[in-house]
Amino acid sequence: MVNRIRSRLAAAVLVTAAALLFYGCGPKGPDRNELRMSGIGKLEAGDYAGAVADLDGAIQASRGRVGAFEIDVLKYRARAEYLLADYAAAAHTYDVLLEVDGKDICYLYQNAVIKALAGDGEGALLAYEEAVKLEKDGNTGKKGKGALSLKGTESGEAGEAMGFSRQEALQAVGEACAQAGRQEEADRIFQEAIADGAAGPDIFNRMGLNYLEEGQYTEALEAFEQAVQTGLEGSWESVPGMQEAIQEARFNRAVVYEYQGEYQKALQAFQAYVAEFGMDDEAAKEITFLQSR
Repeated sequence: MVNRIRSRLAAAVLVTAAALLFYGCGPKGPDRNELRMSGIGKLEAGDYAGAVADLDGAIQASRGRVGAFEIDVLKYRARAEYLLADYAAAAHTYDVLLEVDGKDICYLYQNAVIKALAGDGEGALLAYEEAVKLEKDGNTGKKGKGALSLKGTESGEAGEAMGFSRQEALQAVGEACAQAGRQEEADRIFQEAIADGAAGPDIFNRMGLNYLEEGQYTEALEAFEQAVQTGLEGSWESVPGMQEAIQEARFNRAVVYEYQGEYQKALQAFQAYVAEFGMDDEAAKEITFLQSR
């Protein structure tokens, strides 16, 4: 009897071993490195949904580990989610990065912009203010860099994050606060940026538009003039979007003169605008109207 039992046990062990051998020799799915490279390739090709799926797979294949590889993949995933316009998902990814990779001014500004785009005004404001505090304390965090690079994909390092500056974050957060009915907070962070010397033409232009919407023409005019003057005095030419902000401020300044009934000043301002930036449909319409006054 004992021998028969032992014989049956031995047979069971052999069957189990054979099954493990059979399945162990079966086809395996892609490993985390393959999934990462596939995700990066899809990201570069514009297949953002496919990139997110592969990069998620690479993270899941890490089985809960968090190291340089996973942080690298998370940065790529954040970019893919952002380009997919899934701003809530991208903001969540940055929340994770801040938790696992430490407080970083770069991550915080990215998070502020993306949360603003997602309609989370409060979260955007908190991220922005935390980044500003780090900056004032002279602590840029671990990275201190700007834009995610898709170069060096063989090296295993995504490199930098998406590169939103304080000025871009400030404008995005200010708009999100205003849309959420938190205009006082928007005004406060704008004024703080002006006091810090961090406000560019775009911020003054945004402030002017806010005043214009509220019918505060004197304040609006002052803000638009500050936008123009700041553009002339500062080295904002190389900052993305600043030239457009200066152009808008010149146009908006002429609009304020028109609202105030100072038609000759408005006409001269529009003519100066056209001389610098060229004629466009809106300027032509305004000039035609003013010439008839």
